[in-house]
Amino acid sequence: MSEDLKSFHRYLLADSKDRDWGIYATSAGYVAIEPGKPYPPPGHPKSHTFNWEEGRKLDELQIHFITRGSGVFESSAEVGRSRRITPGSAFILFPGVWHRYAPLPQTGWFEYWIALKGDYVDQLLRKKLFGPGHPVFAPSDSSSLLRLFTEVVACLRHHPVGTSRVLGSLGGLILAEVQTGTVAVPPAENRTEHLVHEAKLMLAQHLEQEVDLEVMAKKLSVGYHWLRRAFKQETGQSLHQYRLQLRLSCAKVLLKNSDATVERIAQQTGFTDPYYFSQIFKRKTGCSPTSWRKAETSAIPI
Repeated sequence: MSEDLKSFHRYLLADSKDRDWGIYATSAGYVAIEPGKPYPPPGHPKSHTFNWEEGRKLDELQIHFITRGSGVFESSAEVGRSRRITPGSAFILFPGVWHRYAPLPQTGWFEYWIALKGDYVDQLLRKKLFGPGHPVFAPSDSSSLLRLFTEVVACLRHHPVGTSRVLGSLGGLILAEVQTGTVAVPPAENRTEHLVHEAKLMLAQHLEQEVDLEVMAKKLSVGYHWLRRAFKQETGQSLHQYRLQLRLSCAKVLLKNSDATVERIAQQTGFTDPYYFSQIFKRKTGCSPTSWRKAETSAIPI
């Protein structure tokens, strides 16, 4: 396992229950590559390490989701063709297909990924619902993918039992979202939509920290008041309301899928005061975090 502020990943060993489940994860994580930094970073098994000159093949299916920065992708299924990877896009690595990919040196990127195996994955490939000839996808709304990958990371950190199967189920949802919610070419997006989309991604990537919204506006090269107004017009929510919604959604995932204390979950979702977190949670859901956890876990069939 590797974890720091800019990267986190785990490689998982599957057991017979995982394989019987039909879809299970062998690894998942995220990494932030700053402009000019080498890629891929160290810390991965030899079977998964590669360089641009040689590329690699894998015996699993991987889904990668880029939320910031740009890059390039190439595979043996599209000889001589280099695909541009842009913020909000996803690409799939297919078993046995040579590939290589990397962020542009001038931009770097923020990358989530999950690796999947199982009979269900094999069935999807046999039915050609996905194929190496179409490896890159542009979601019409990447917020759903972002939410799912946020759940993947939360589960990876805190789910002690059956992690591979739980992540496999989330991976199935991600594949369904990619298959049904994407288009071959990114839709036209005006400047306001693009900036609001970028603001959403920045908020989601810093749930554990208190984001200075005025500093965020400067990073987007817009005024704070303009961003507040544009965000409300595009989403129907203020920046503060949207950030609170993200934090509470993540808190629910952690309450349901981990044994972490309410105090710890409050910290991990950006609430410095556990009492304030409990107050807000109860105001929005009608019950305390502890009561919500009991109700949700008791509803899960054993």
